[in-house]
Amino acid sequence: MSNGTRIDPEEREPRAIKLRHPKHTGRKIVLSVLSALLIIAIGGGVFALIEYGPDLGFSMVSGETSKDSESEKPAEDEPLQSSQPEIPEEPVSEPEQVVTEEPIEEDPEHEEDVDEPEVPAEPPKPEIPKDEWYMLLVNKENVLPEDFKITGAIIDQENHIVNELIYDDLSEMVAAGTSEGLRFTFYTAYRTYEKQKELFEAGKTDVPPGASEHNSGLAVDIGCSVGEFEGSPEEAWLLEHAHEYGFILRYPEGKEDITGFAHEPWHFRYVGKEQAKLIKESGLCLEEYLAQ
Repeated sequence: MSNGTRIDPEEREPRAIKLRHPKHTGRKIVLSVLSALLIIAIGGGVFALIEYGPDLGFSMVSGETSKDSESEKPAEDEPLQSSQPEIPEEPVSEPEQVVTEEPIEEDPEHEEDVDEPEVPAEPPKPEIPKDEWYMLLVNKENVLPEDFKITGAIIDQENHIVNELIYDDLSEMVAAGTSEGLRFTFYTAYRTYEKQKELFEAGKTDVPPGASEHNSGLAVDIGCSVGEFEGSPEEAWLLEHAHEYGFILRYPEGKEDITGFAHEPWHFRYVGKEQAKLIKESGLCLEEYLAQ
């Protein structure tokens, strides 16, 4: 420079400039950073409470842990044991096993028998006393022997005779009808074997000896003293009441092919009170009844 050379200011070498800051500038920066960190921390805490508070049992409304409304509140003087509520462990129950029955297709061939309602059994029919004297069957196929005899009893002024074993019931029947104004009479009663043979040989009957019920002393031909018997009050009464005294209409209409005899509305035969009732109720003739 001593040589007097002049240097242009623009050509001078630049010199470092040292800046001087005020002393309070660094303090402001530190406070700003701390404020920012505090704001971030507070914001994060608030976010965490909003986002996860319900799951942890905290409530933003009351600041207390949330509980079911039916739970009892702790006493005010009880010390708080923990800031975090205890969650009671619920007993784990095993899942109930549901058994499902699959539909079973039934085999009709192997179905169990279904109990059907019991049908009341019919009462057993009483045994027919076929061997008793009052059930004796007499017809053209069942002929009495020549030496067949009875002990007779006279039933009227005409000396008609019947087997004495039926006398009481026959007399009671006639008396009952008479008390109601009926007037009975007897056409025929017992015939001996010889008498039947005589009539048969004379052509007065087509029934051979021993084949007529009159030979048994168990049958009578009943008439009325006035008018015809068929269609009379006497006939009607006997049809309704004869069984009550042990008698049945022996040759009913419609049974000719079975009995072998024509319909005889006057011919009544004794079979006993019990059997007379059963035969009348059955609608059978004697041959049918005994064939059961």
